[in-house]
Amino acid sequence: MTSLGNPVRALGAVTSALLLSLALVFSAGGVASAAPTAEFTFGPTAPTVRQPVTFTFLGNCDIPPCIVEWRYFTNGGSSLGTSMGRGETLEYAFPRADLYTVRVRITNGLGTNGSATATHSLVVTGTVQDHDRRIGYDAWSGSNHPQATGAGFRTTTSATSEVSHVFTGPEVAYLARTGPDKGIAALLIGGTQRLVDLYAPTHGTTSFPVTGLSDGRHRVRVRPTGTRNDASTGTAVAVDGFVAGTTQVDDTSSTVDYNTWVAGANPKANGGTVRNSSTTGAGTAFVFWGPSVTWVSTTGPGQGQANVTIDGSSMGIVDGYSPTQTWQVEHTYTDLGTGRHVIRVMVAGSRNASSTGNRVASDAFIVR
Repeated sequence: MTSLGNPVRALGAVTSALLLSLALVFSAGGVASAAPTAEFTFGPTAPTVRQPVTFTFLGNCDIPPCIVEWRYFTNGGSSLGTSMGRGETLEYAFPRADLYTVRVRITNGLGTNGSATATHSLVVTGTVQDHDRRIGYDAWSGSNHPQATGAGFRTTTSATSEVSHVFTGPEVAYLARTGPDKGIAALLIGGTQRLVDLYAPTHGTTSFPVTGLSDGRHRVRVRPTGTRNDASTGTAVAVDGFVAGTTQVDDTSSTVDYNTWVAGANPKANGGTVRNSSTTGAGTAFVFWGPSVTWVSTTGPGQGQANVTIDGSSMGIVDGYSPTQTWQVEHTYTDLGTGRHVIRVMVAGSRNASSTGNRVASDAFIVR
């Protein structure tokens, strides 16, 4: 007969062996060998008020089911933050312009002892300046990319588009984004034209120098040709900036003009700069979210009239004439409904009988 011995001692030995086995299983299977981890990305990285931002959780859950919770914090706000919702993917639109710190927290299925957090900050803007890539000029639109000069560039496929920059000195370099969908650009200085092939198997930024110029003042221009390398899938032309001597100029600079939209600097303008055009049909466009938007312009004795549309519907004609120059004049449009909208401002080519010109000035857009 086999003796069971002390039943309490035997039960303890069995329990210890079971716990050891479970620990070995968890460790071998990776279930309990590591705590949960937290990280996330979001885009767009510089949104405007009420523009949806997509947050994507990149952490790991150690013991499911895990809960992923999102909160934001602002200076002067509640120490507990504001709940944004739950889920590994979240879309959220911030209610006002501010600096937001977003925190994600993952908690495993065993309770709050198994958790991890990650935080990132983002700035939500309400005012978008005339040089911002979110504002388009005719067919020129902006794109953000961390590998581009100044973290972004402008591009177009329209053969009637042109970008120009005035510089002084014997040399200049055109900085262009290249890639598998890029076409052939015309690089012009004075009466000289050079064709530049922007095709490349992968995306990147390339410098195209022009040397041997006089020491005087020059204007460099870049135009799409509508043609492409046989290996390319498109005819887009991108401008990342210019380099004259040791001076590098980004595509957002007030010295870079798009078609007939010419930038000017003035401390009285919103943000210190404003863009102007007198060419009939020249347009600027801005995408925004929410029920209202304000277009900021300049009025004066030489200003003309502009056609304003939102989502294709006419908002009427704005008369820019005033007897004296007036800066930061606001034109506000409300009751537009929630969601995405596009406001376009186009040079009408007409003017008040008292005005001396047809110029239209676009200073900024404000989303409140």
